[in-house]
Amino acid sequence: MTIKAKLFPAVVLFAALLSAPLSDGTEVLPVHPDAVPVYKPKHYPFEGGEKAVYRASWNGLLSVATAEINTRPTVVDGRQVYNVRVEAKTSRALDLIWKMRDTILSTFDAKALLPSRFRFHQRENSRVINTDARYNEATKRWAVHRQQVGKRAKVYEFDSHNTFDPLTAVYFARSLDFKPGDRLYFKVFGGRYQYLLELHVERKEPVALESGKTVEAFRIIPRTQNITKNGYAQRLNEAVIWLSADERRIPVKLSSKISFGSVRLDLIEDKHAIHSRSTEASQPAS
Repeated sequence: MTIKAKLFPAVVLFAALLSAPLSDGTEVLPVHPDAVPVYKPKHYPFEGGEKAVYRASWNGLLSVATAEINTRPTVVDGRQVYNVRVEAKTSRALDLIWKMRDTILSTFDAKALLPSRFRFHQRENSRVINTDARYNEATKRWAVHRQQVGKRAKVYEFDSHNTFDPLTAVYFARSLDFKPGDRLYFKVFGGRYQYLLELHVERKEPVALESGKTVEAFRIIPRTQNITKNGYAQRLNEAVIWLSADERRIPVKLSSKISFGSVRLDLIEDKHAIHSRSTEASQPAS
């Protein structure tokens, strides 16, 4: 796999978990896809909207990219929803080798947190791919339209029962109660494939932010299993996600191994409108 193929997934790991390179796996996750729990949101830590900015660095030294995530409440077809927009771009220095300007968008219900549309616009050098996934309420199915410039468009359809796009899965996980030792499971789609995603909450530990502040965070290990191909479980290239242990449950740091070191994402800006409707107000993670 090329350097550029490994670098981008680390930039938006939490937004597109299924795009990340995978290490070898020889076991099946302990939960059958048909037995994935149907969770109910307990908290809404992003209520009112929020903005988070992350900086990606190679080996913690060289800045290689940034990702900005904007979450906004709105109304679509008379329903209250959240629109999430991720803008990821490489640094000027990396642009000389590989230029990336990618956008990921997700729309999900403001209460049930169930997704209705997912879009991924990839602009990586001369490579242009647009993916548009829509949920059909009448048929209870997702239709995924994928168009790479210069190639024939492809359309994939599948049943949508308890299935999330990668962005919504992360927001849903933030809405749940969990503790060290817990394992959360989600069915997630990425293009033509569907995956079983496991988020293993290993432990709680202090994490130093770029601001100089130290926060308590949950250390979470993600693993996936391709259920379309009946594949084995695989860890996302030794990836680790740290979610703040306060009511925000916001990703504060992410890391992923690559062939020549590691790429790390650090939260450098965090703004939110109001606090969760189910918890007492406190200071944000950053």
